[in-house]
Amino acid sequence: MKLKKAVAVVLAASMLLLAFTGCSKDKESDADGPKQYTMGTMNATGGYMMLGTAVAQIVNTNIDNMNLTPVTSPRGSVENVETVQSGEREFGIASSNVCKDGWEVRADFSEKTDNVYGWFCAHYGITWSIALESSGIKEWKDFEGKKVAIGAPGGNDAYLAENIFFPMAGVDVSKVNIEYLTMSEALTQMKDGHIDAYIGTAAPGLASMVDMASSRDTRFVPMSQEAIDKCLEAYPEFIEMPMVKEDVPGIIMDTDSCPTVAMKHIVIVNKDVPESVMYDMTKAVFENLEEIYAVKGEFKCITLEDALNGMPIEVHPGAMKYFKEKGIEIK
Repeated sequence: MKLKKAVAVVLAASMLLLAFTGCSKDKESDADGPKQYTMGTMNATGGYMMLGTAVAQIVNTNIDNMNLTPVTSPRGSVENVETVQSGEREFGIASSNVCKDGWEVRADFSEKTDNVYGWFCAHYGITWSIALESSGIKEWKDFEGKKVAIGAPGGNDAYLAENIFFPMAGVDVSKVNIEYLTMSEALTQMKDGHIDAYIGTAAPGLASMVDMASSRDTRFVPMSQEAIDKCLEAYPEFIEMPMVKEDVPGIIMDTDSCPTVAMKHIVIVNKDVPESVMYDMTKAVFENLEEIYAVKGEFKCITLEDALNGMPIEVHPGAMKYFKEKGIEIK
């Protein structure tokens, strides 16, 4: 409970801090003052912010002269990679496919994001594809002709839906009435009956999805195994994970579990953060993981042993120094 209260305090404080530091190009104060760093997350109540706040609490508590502040990022992963690349922010959280997009200059990126290094692999995001039962949507082809929210414009979720998931599932994108809405906006409009469905990536067992199902009859729309296999073949950084019925009380599913596409979330860092700072931060985080677990059960998949398992980009040398001391290598 102590950490959960601290999460709320750090989140509130982050907004105030930005008013004073957001316009400064010099993110570090003088030699005697604290280092001021920011970490891009996503929306204020989502899993990225919860993780970012927990990491900040550990770092700020265990390292002298350190002030790491999590901030919201409307476009999530893509925005976080862009701002870490530019140096506007020193840290961020992004889906593994977006990190790889930047390094391979594909999707939303026209230049290699080689200022972006990996810190550690965090939790998973699974593909949520839900629809109002009243919409009649039972399978992905049924999204055609319906109002479907796919995330904020320019964000990773929108890119995935339009360029990967819909095509792989045999959906004609031109026939889908696409709405560019964040998850919270989409769920609100679904409750009000203004849109039929939502597609996006988020943590499994998400409370907001359960709340949605308690307000309106809501169905999980499974992707076919054929479509999943196509996604995994084209994008090896994706993984297959089950959507488990007991994890989403109230959401209509025809089976106890069904497969869906998932991806790891990666904590990223600008390459110019000093190696000594990254070593100290990595040591602090991985020697205090219980504090992260206390915030959200799904974070228990964050372990030292799997910190580099599936890392799609080069790891910051300061973090790598700590991992090597512990015998951890990229898998």
